[in-house]
Amino acid sequence: MFPKNLIAAENLNKENLYKTFNKAKYFEENYNIKEKFDDLIGYTIALAFFENSTRTRLSFELAAKRLSADTINFTASTSSLAKGESLADTIRTIDAMLVNMYVIRNQYAGVPNFVATITDNIIINAGDGKHEHPTQALLDAYTILNHYTKFEGLKVSIIGDILNSRVARSNIIMLRELGAEVRFFGPGTIMPQHINCWNVEIHNDIDEAINWSDAVIMLRLQNERMQSGLLPSMGEYIKFYQLTLEKFIKKDKIILMHPGPVNYGVELDHRATKLHNSMIDKQVTNGVFTRMAVMSLLAKNKNNL
Repeated sequence: MFPKNLIAAENLNKENLYKTFNKAKYFEENYNIKEKFDDLIGYTIALAFFENSTRTRLSFELAAKRLSADTINFTASTSSLAKGESLADTIRTIDAMLVNMYVIRNQYAGVPNFVATITDNIIINAGDGKHEHPTQALLDAYTILNHYTKFEGLKVSIIGDILNSRVARSNIIMLRELGAEVRFFGPGTIMPQHINCWNVEIHNDIDEAINWSDAVIMLRLQNERMQSGLLPSMGEYIKFYQLTLEKFIKKDKIILMHPGPVNYGVELDHRATKLHNSMIDKQVTNGVFTRMAVMSLLAKNKNNL
């Protein structure tokens, strides 16, 4: 059975992941044929983004509208939260407006879980602090599947700021569930201290990572890592951890991915994104299809309960 909410990658087992991919494929194949789908007719979806977002917020909004749902946009800075209202009271107020589903992004880990304790409506985690970002992992996996057609035996490297990345956390759970092998590469100061809890091997250098991988997921280096002294210098990071065009083209069969936004010239050479095996734009497109699939399946499950 499909879960009630999507808060963490582990909410979806292998069967439900493939169910989501199949639904996403249906939407992809029919997206330009049908003006709208009727999966969420009568639904009102609250897009509750407490943290800045472009790709994720617009992707969810477009997905909801193509499924015939109504949407309301909630922004914390212009809400009563700025006047001291509690989050619980805010959610109860939105509930009273007969909302059916929440898409929540928050800078603090655990907020979607908390909201799920005070409402019976559907919750989708659109990124919570350093915890998880399950729909990003879904669109990443869907992109990999479309290119390689299977996960068994595939090798995926996640490169960069692993410690602070909710994308990395969701991806390692989901990709392993699907049968792929995952390895990390990044500076030791921004890697999980208890790395063995995930039993993940770490590459020695970026050339080894590229040579080993079928897909590389580059992560954005956040400027605050530099300011907090976790890295000696930007120049050193670029020298040892940037994926350059020259390094990337040494491997024939490999795809390049990045959740965005990209710091060009830092973690990634912009020239590499122009290659045919760069999937970065395709990830954005696939985000619409996979989020349509998630919302449709969650709603169907709730209606059948």
